[in-house]
Amino acid sequence: MIDNLFNELISAHDKYRFEIKLALDRNKFEKANKIEYYFFLPSSLNISHYTYDKTKFYASLQRYIRYQTPDITIEMLFEGSNSISPYIRTIEGLDKLKNNSLDNFLLESIVDEMKLIGTIIKNGINESYSSIISSSSKEEFEASSRHILMISEIVEDGLNRLKKKIFSFNFNRRIFESFKYLDDYVTLLEEETLLNILKKFQVYDKTEVYEKIRNKAVAINSYRDIEKYIKLSYNNIDYFLYYRGLLKKFISSCLFLKAEPTFNLYTHIVSGVASGLAMLFAVLITVYVQMRYSSTSKFFIITAVIIYIFKDRIKEFVKVVFSKHGSNFIFDRKIKITEPTHNIKIGYIKESFSILSVDRIDDELIKLRNRDNLDMIDEDAKMEVVLKYKTFIKLYYDRILKYHTRRKNPLNIIRFSIFDFLKHTDDESVDYNVMDNGSIKSIMAKKTYHMNVIIKYISDSAVYERYRIIFNRSGIMKVNKVI
Repeated sequence: MIDNLFNELISAHDKYRFEIKLALDRNKFEKANKIEYYFFLPSSLNISHYTYDKTKFYASLQRYIRYQTPDITIEMLFEGSNSISPYIRTIEGLDKLKNNSLDNFLLESIVDEMKLIGTIIKNGINESYSSIISSSSKEEFEASSRHILMISEIVEDGLNRLKKKIFSFNFNRRIFESFKYLDDYVTLLEEETLLNILKKFQVYDKTEVYEKIRNKAVAINSYRDIEKYIKLSYNNIDYFLYYRGLLKKFISSCLFLKAEPTFNLYTHIVSGVASGLAMLFAVLITVYVQMRYSSTSKFFIITAVIIYIFKDRIKEFVKVVFSKHGSNFIFDRKIKITEPTHNIKIGYIKESFSILSVDRIDDELIKLRNRDNLDMIDEDAKMEVVLKYKTFIKLYYDRILKYHTRRKNPLNIIRFSIFDFLKHTDDESVDYNVMDNGSIKSIMAKKTYHMNVIIKYISDSAVYERYRIIFNRSGIMKVNKVI
C-alpha cells in the first residue's frame, strides 16, 4: 500500500491552501525520490499558458523542510537512564555549563535541547488528545482522560525540577529566557487542550475524571497568572495570537531546515536561446529585405516594424515550448537544503512546472482520473487542463546521521494556494426552485468545483495516489482521498 510506503497526506490547511506532507524515510524514499503531481482543473477556471505561468505557480507554493519529531514518549523523555532524551541532555549540559560558561556552542546546544523537549511534549499531548476525541463511550473517555492527566503530572514534575536547577545557578540570560518560553508554551498547550476536552465532553460533567480535568485546567491557569505569562483577554486578542505564534515557532525551530533557491543556469539559458533565436530571425529578415529594398523605402520601414513585433512573439513562443516539453528532462529551479545549526548542506530539491492538455497525459493517469466517473456523460462533458509539478529530491543521509541520532527523517511540507483559481468561479451558491408536494420551494445550493490531484511516485515501477479537493469561490470545502 502507498500509505505504508510513503506516508503521504493531503489535507486542508486553511480556507485557501491545502497541505501536502511527505515523510522522507531513508529506507523507503531513496528508492523513489522522483515525484510527479498532476492537478486536474476544470477548463472553466480559465487556466492556460496565457493566463497562468511558472511565476504564478511557484508564488502559490510555500515549502517547509523539517525533521520529524523524535520518536520519544513523554514517559521516556523524563527517564533518568534515557541517554538520548533531550531532557537528560539538558540537565547534563547545564552541569557542564557551570564550569564553562563561555562555551557558546554548549549554550546553544542546551537551548536546542530545551526546544526539542517542547516538541516531544506537544507531540505526546496531541496524541493523547486525539485518543480522547475518538472516544465513543464514557468508559473510553475516562480511560483516555486519565492518561492525559498522568502525562500532565509527569510534565509538570519534570519542568519543575528543571526550573529549580536553572534558577539555582547564575546561568546565561538566554538559558533563563529559553526555559521561560518552554514553560509558557507547554502550560498554554496543556490549558488549551484541557479546555477543548471540557467543552467537547460537557455531557460527562458529573464524572470524577471530568472534575479532575477541570481542576487541572484551573490549576494551570492560576500558575500562568503567578508566572505573569501572557493570557488571552478581550483587550489583547490580536497580540495574544501573534505571541502564541512566536512561541510555537520558537519551540519548533529546532526541527526546521533552510530551503533556499539557488542560481538556476537553465532559466538563463532558455531566456538566452529564446532571445538568440528571435534575434537571428530579425537579422536574417532584415538583411534579406535590405538586399532588395532601400532602407528609406516604405516597404523596408513597414517590414522592420513587423520584424520587431514578431521578434518578441518568437521569444515568448520559444519559452512556452521549453516550458511544455522541457520539464521531462530539465528543471526550473534547484533548492538547497541546509542544516542551520551546523550550516551544512544535506540535500537539494529540483522542481519543474508545466501546463498540459489531457491528450498529453499517460493512459494510466487517465484511467485513474476517470475511474469513478458517473458514466460517459461525466467523461464527455468535463473539459480539463492539467498542471504538472515534478520534483527530484536528493538527501545526504550520511551527513544527517553524522550530526543527529534522533532527528533522522526530514519531512517535506508543501502548502499550495488555490487563490489564483477562484477568479473565474461562479457565485458560491445559487437559488434553485423545486416542486415539493405541489408547491414551489427555493433551495440555496452550493456551486462547487473539483480539483483532482494524482501523485505519481517513480521507482522501479510507478505507484499512484489520488485526492479530490472540493472548493468554491469562498475557498476549500473539503479534501477527500479517492480509493
